[in-house]
Amino acid sequence: MEIDKLITYNYPTVHPFDGINAIGDQLVENKYLAVIDEEKIFYGILTPSDIIKRPHNLVIDCLSKKDSISVDETIIKTLEKLQSNHSKALPVYHNDTFLGIIEEDIILHTLKNKIHELYNSSLISQNLKTSFIHNLSHEVRTPLNHILGFLDIISNLDIENFKLKGGQHFSTVRKSADRFLLIMNDLIDLSLMHSGDDIKIYNDNVRIESVFIELKDYFEVESDYLQKDVTINYANPDGALNIVSDGGKIKHILYHLIDNAIKHSDGICNVLYGYELSSNGQNIVFFVSNTGSQIEETRKQSIFEMFETTKQSKYDFTIGLGIGLTLVKKLVTLMGGTIILDIKNENTITFRFSIPRDGKSMLEK
Repeated sequence: MEIDKLITYNYPTVHPFDGINAIGDQLVENKYLAVIDEEKIFYGILTPSDIIKRPHNLVIDCLSKKDSISVDETIIKTLEKLQSNHSKALPVYHNDTFLGIIEEDIILHTLKNKIHELYNSSLISQNLKTSFIHNLSHEVRTPLNHILGFLDIISNLDIENFKLKGGQHFSTVRKSADRFLLIMNDLIDLSLMHSGDDIKIYNDNVRIESVFIELKDYFEVESDYLQKDVTINYANPDGALNIVSDGGKIKHILYHLIDNAIKHSDGICNVLYGYELSSNGQNIVFFVSNTGSQIEETRKQSIFEMFETTKQSKYDFTIGLGIGLTLVKKLVTLMGGTIILDIKNENTITFRFSIPRDGKSMLEK
C-alpha cells in the first residue's frame, strides 16, 4: 500500500494569525487544523494538545514542531510518526514540496477494509480448496475403481470367457488408466504453473487426422458420461494435412474441450470438432462445437479462471476439477496462439483456438 494514494487534499485549514478563541470548536470537531496563509504557505499542524501545552492567543504561537511524512514512507513508519507526535494528521512532502495531509483515520479505515478483503478472500480460497479436493477425490477415484474392478473381473475369468470378453475388459482398463494419467499430468502442469516454471513445448511433424481419430476412438467408448446421448464427429477438410507443432499438447487441448462439452451438456449432446486454415495460411484454427450446452452470461468472463466449475443440476454435484480450461488457455498461449469462446445461439457453444502451423511457440520467440 502506497502513501501517495492515501493523501488527502481536502483538509480543514486555519490562518496562522487567527485567534485561538475563534477556532476552538473547529479544532475539536476536526481533531486537527492545517495552518496555511492566504499565499498557500504551509506552517504546520495544529492539534488540541498544542493549545494545552502552548496556551497563546494566536495560532502561530501555539504550533509545536512535528515530523513530516515523505511520499515514499511506509505505512508502518507513518503510523509510528503519527503516534509519537500525538497528532491525528501530518504533512506529506516530496523533497521540499508540500503535497497534502495524511490522516490517521484514513490509514486505519483503509487497513480495516484491506483486512476484511483478505479475510473474505481467504474464506473463498478455503472453499475453493475444499471443493477442489472433493472433486479431485471423485475424479481420481472413478478411473481407479474401473481399473481395479475390471482387473478383478479379468483375474476371475476362465479361459473361454477370457477369450470372449478379455479384450473388451482390457480396453476399459487401458482407457481408465489413460484418464487417470491425464488427471495426474494436469496436476503436474498446474503445479508447474504455480511454481513459475513454464510447461515445455516439443514441436514435431503432426498428422492432424491421426489426432482426430484417436480422440474419436477414445470418446466413443467413454462417452457414457452420466448416461447421456452423445454423438461425436470431426470435420477434416484435408486428411493428409501435416503441421509442425506439439501433437501431444494439441490432443490434450482438444481432449479437454471435448470432455468439457460432454460433461456440461444436458441430455443429448452433439459434438463436432475440426480445423480451418487462416486466411493467410500461416495459422491453423481448431474448433470444438457442441449443442446441448449452455453457459450463463455471468460465467463467460470467468470460464478460463482456475477452479471455475459448474453444478450438474440433474445429478447435483460439481463437475470436474475446474483446471481444464485454465490449462487449455495456458497451453494455447505457450504455443503462440489464442483461444476464444464463440456462442452463436443459446444452445450452441464453440471454442476456437488458433496456433501457428510452423511450430513457433511463445517459448521460442
